[in-house]
Amino acid sequence: MGEESVGEAGFGCGNFHVKRVEQWSEEDMKTLVDLAVANNIAWCGIVCHTHGIAHISKGNVWGLRAKAPAFYPDIITNNSKVTTEEVMDFIGGGEVSGIKDSYANLDLASHGFKMLFEADWIYHAPVKEAGPAQRSWLTVATEEELKEWSDANGTGTVIRPELLRRNDVKIFMHRDQDQRSGFIAYLGADAVGVSNVFSTGQAEESMWTDIVKVVSAAFPGFPMVGYERNGSLEAARASGWTPIGPLRVWVK
Repeated sequence: MGEESVGEAGFGCGNFHVKRVEQWSEEDMKTLVDLAVANNIAWCGIVCHTHGIAHISKGNVWGLRAKAPAFYPDIITNNSKVTTEEVMDFIGGGEVSGIKDSYANLDLASHGFKMLFEADWIYHAPVKEAGPAQRSWLTVATEEELKEWSDANGTGTVIRPELLRRNDVKIFMHRDQDQRSGFIAYLGADAVGVSNVFSTGQAEESMWTDIVKVVSAAFPGFPMVGYERNGSLEAARASGWTPIGPLRVWVK
């Protein structure tokens, strides 16, 4: 059975979940980016909580009270109205090594930061009756399986076993002889975020098609968001995901 989009999620998003992409207004696109940003902040908060790191929000900036785990930012901007001065004021005299510029609108080079990469937020409408995935996907449930997943993903011990006990987080893995593929899906801000997508052998386009089917079965009725770049972005786009806006990650 083919994919059928439905509009069941919130976040004050109106009816764009049932619109065609070409019908989206500029305001629709902004709302979708806001949704993806809020979802990503929720995920970073979940991961940091497992490391015992508290977070705070001030104005248009979200940040941590201690150094972030590897691969995660110390600061995330949460509104397109944020200014470079507001971010620097948030930092104050603290030490910050990574900033996620969620709307790609900050000038941080003059403050000693360099751009690590640029990516695009991506969106997929909720899907009803997506049908079975092409491959079998294991829901990671034990510490042994998590270590197998993390070793293949290359993230070490960043993803902690505490996440396995949460109903709003699911870690998926596909085994194909000595090859591994995987991703994380999590609920946050009325959307399902897709993160840590990797494959040591599987074609990425078919994997992104599977992601929609697996996530729709695990968390039915929610829109899906994330961010990707380069080949992963093109694979997601070819599988029906829509780029909705740029972001940048800055490091020092």
